[in-house]
Amino acid sequence: MAKKRLTQREIGFIQGLVCAAALQEDWGADAYDVISGSGYKVDDIRKYCEASDVEKLKNVLEAIES
Repeated sequence: MAKKRLTQREIGFIQGLVCAAALQEDWGADAYDVISGSGYKVDDIRKYCEASDVEKLKNVLEAIES
């Protein structure tokens, strides 16, 4: 099955979602539920989101992958 390309709108939504989750992580809140509940693939998050946000969520993303 061919991989579906994400639209600019979907990419923007992922970026906003990850930014919000990164802020939650900064404030000591649980970002895991936000990211895991979104249904987006960790690979897409790493590909399309700001490196600084992804770095803040490193532990969350690794937990989702395992």
